[in-house]
Amino acid sequence: MDEEQKQAILKKLQDLRQLRIFYLMDEREIFEVLKRCAILHFAPGDKVFSEGDTDHSLYIIVDGNFEVASTAASGEKLTFFFAGDGLIFGEMSFLDSQPRSAAITAAEKSEVLQLSRAQYEDLLQHHPVAAARFMFGVSEILSRRLRGANMRIKHST
Repeated sequence: MDEEQKQAILKKLQDLRQLRIFYLMDEREIFEVLKRCAILHFAPGDKVFSEGDTDHSLYIIVDGNFEVASTAASGEKLTFFFAGDGLIFGEMSFLDSQPRSAAITAAEKSEVLQLSRAQYEDLLQHHPVAAARFMFGVSEILSRRLRGANMRIKHST
């Protein structure tokens, strides 16, 4: 690896360190996650996955914005929310191995990290502290999302 590649990796790690999911992790631990991830790029309108799909990857939004939507029984499109920088999607299927409960579409040019369950299990086996800290980051994001949903329900009645 030449010096330019090393500098690019260090820059990427510094950028990722700013994302909320990595708040408990040092750069070495973030690197262990990063080396297990695929880096994906999406253009506006690109579908990441559809409701009912059976893959179980977790996606971390590095840059961009994604629509999280489903279809009501009436056939009407329901947009749940838009997820931006530092947030995640795909976490439900990642955690419970059930089919996707929503469709994800890029709302703008975006970059994500994709982490499969198998890749996470490898992280857990070889770097359990990093895996635990990563999961705390996932848990905090989910807790904030649930708290926000609770508030919306409370204020809509």
